[in-house]
Amino acid sequence: MKALIFTMTCGEGHNMMAKSLSQAFNEKGVENIIVQTHGYNQKRLDRENKMFLWACKHIPNLYDFVWNKLRKKNKPMQKLPYYVKDCVDYFNKKIKEYEPDIIVCTHFYASSVLTYMKNENLLNNKVITSTILVDFCLAPYWEHSVGVNYVFQPYTNTTNELIEKGFNENQIITTGLPIRQEFFNERKKTIDFKKALHLNDLFTILIIGGGNGLGNTLKLLKSILKKNLNIQIIVINGKNVKNCKKISNYIEKNKITNIVNLGFVDNVDEYMRASDLLICRCGSSVLSEAVCLGKPFIAREKMILNEKINKKFFINEGCALGLNKITEAGEKIKFVLENPIVYKNMQNNIKKMQRKNPSKIIVDFLIDKVEKVK
Repeated sequence: MKALIFTMTCGEGHNMMAKSLSQAFNEKGVENIIVQTHGYNQKRLDRENKMFLWACKHIPNLYDFVWNKLRKKNKPMQKLPYYVKDCVDYFNKKIKEYEPDIIVCTHFYASSVLTYMKNENLLNNKVITSTILVDFCLAPYWEHSVGVNYVFQPYTNTTNELIEKGFNENQIITTGLPIRQEFFNERKKTIDFKKALHLNDLFTILIIGGGNGLGNTLKLLKSILKKNLNIQIIVINGKNVKNCKKISNYIEKNKITNIVNLGFVDNVDEYMRASDLLICRCGSSVLSEAVCLGKPFIAREKMILNEKINKKFFINEGCALGLNKITEAGEKIKFVLENPIVYKNMQNNIKKMQRKNPSKIIVDFLIDKVEKVK
């Protein structure tokens, strides 16, 4: 049995989910490969990611306007969508070369291509196809993915949206989002880990901006430090070297001792376990990781629309607080510290959303479907 995973680099969330699924397939002895949707052209692949990150940083309001307007349209696929018009030959080649029994997509671009291929009889119907809904809402053009066998959603709140887009109930499976296995492994050395970072038993805040370290983290820190709170802070800057250097210089200049400033790390789960509260954007990966570990969070300001929708959902579920302005950060943390019952309720509410290992559930489900077809 073989599985082909199509991913997409626009931020790192989709890739992390692909790696998690690959890990789960490996544990089941299923041969698998990960392929970039625009892998036929490295320049196109790089451009797609740069455009996404640039829009998040420089034109979030315009991005929101276009994204929301397109999301309200619901036109079934009549021809190959412009955003994947050059992908079909590449997908066809990869599928014929690898001959997978299972195809999983971690971005709707890829599942749009598969739907087109099915409509044009370019894909063997015995191949079990699926896609991951990676947010707690639908992006534009999800109606173009209705041809896959299954869509795995993180939570039941998107079921009606998917049905409105043309999916039927039998296609929709609620599993949670794939995240790395280490988030489900029991860790018993959190105390030792904190000691290694020279942290004590104070209330610990983790500030994380995703793999690309988006956001003005230094300004956020200044807002928190103004309150003179009895806390300690871990900052993970990801690939944002500029942010990391700014913060290091500020810490050194002001002789600050309660901040651990880091660049890119590959053991985010350990830092999350060592923390009591997260401050983060609302990308699907970090939210799923927070849910898995039962960590309440404060959602950042100035995010793109899908993150804003995710933010509103988690606030409404009582799992999070939200920032409207970056200068509110210190006040929000102070509120949490002064209201332990609120914090406890946030912990309990986010734990209610926990599911068993989604990657394993998805992989087991797909393997079962292949065995039944055979």
